[in-house]
Amino acid sequence: MLDIFSRSFEKYSDNYFCYKLRPKKADYFIPSNIKTTTTSGEFAIVLQGLIEMRDEFTFETIKLYRRLFPGAIIIVSTWDYTDPSIVRTLELLGCEVVLNKDIPVCGLGNVNYQICTSLAGLKRAKELGAEFALKNRSDLRVYREFAFEYLKSLVELNTISSSNVYGLKGRIITQAGNWGQMFNPMWLQDFLYFGYTDDLINLFDIPYDDRNIHCYRKDNFDTKRVLTGETLAKWPASEINITKRFIQKYHNSDLSLKDWWNFLGEYCYIVDSEDLLTLWNKYGLNDLGQFYCEYDGKHNYRDPFRHISSSDFINIMNHKYIYEEWMENEKANYTIE
Repeated sequence: MLDIFSRSFEKYSDNYFCYKLRPKKADYFIPSNIKTTTTSGEFAIVLQGLIEMRDEFTFETIKLYRRLFPGAIIIVSTWDYTDPSIVRTLELLGCEVVLNKDIPVCGLGNVNYQICTSLAGLKRAKELGAEFALKNRSDLRVYREFAFEYLKSLVELNTISSSNVYGLKGRIITQAGNWGQMFNPMWLQDFLYFGYTDDLINLFDIPYDDRNIHCYRKDNFDTKRVLTGETLAKWPASEINITKRFIQKYHNSDLSLKDWWNFLGEYCYIVDSEDLLTLWNKYGLNDLGQFYCEYDGKHNYRDPFRHISSSDFINIMNHKYIYEEWMENEKANYTIE
């Protein structure tokens, strides 16, 4: 049916129609006989946040990860008000479960919830001896086999200075998306982070945001009918907020775009969603491109809305893009009306 629809769509549209299928259940996984050098307990996956029960998504993610990443420590860091039957199921699936006390102040855009559950889960990963960790939203799933070996290789191949001011052992890897990363400083996506466990603990060992505002962007949009890059800088989304608080832990400075590109190129690494075959279950799933910025229906976006793909990141890391002063103000042209 999808093939028939896609051919009909292409006949009357200016676009080619592509689609992706992601299995709901772990049962569809076909194992490989390929062996790796990964040792048991070397790697931990921290599934953080509320348990996603639609299609038993988190449960099926754990079942899949047991097959994709044999020997990995799987930690679920969630809230102490979680239904006890859900906690029992998680434990029966072989997970370490960390139950966190609810916190009174959510932070701007609920950022404190992410800080709390991520840090607690990562600290447990360190206690259990995991050298590397993946911070993974509980409603996001990685489908790529041997993803750990791939991510670990990126960290090992792209080393950083041991004398860096941030005390990092290696790069912090994130995923590309959403619109506007190219010219909005400190916009690292928070779907997932990968790196040395100590480095991710360092990233999330930051002060809580003292604002009790769940969704400021909706209120701002409803009032002014416009959302700009400058608004995002002043009232940062959770992912920007985390990066900003981490950087300000070491020096009081709002990075210029030029400084941001230097930080990104020296201490981070960005992969595409296709590299990990990720699926985010938060909103509608039919058009993954709207979350992963795969240029659906366009050849590319105009400059203010450009994200940083893996290829863009490599160009930034290797100083292939010529920095010019106009770029500093490009975030002002990021407007959603």
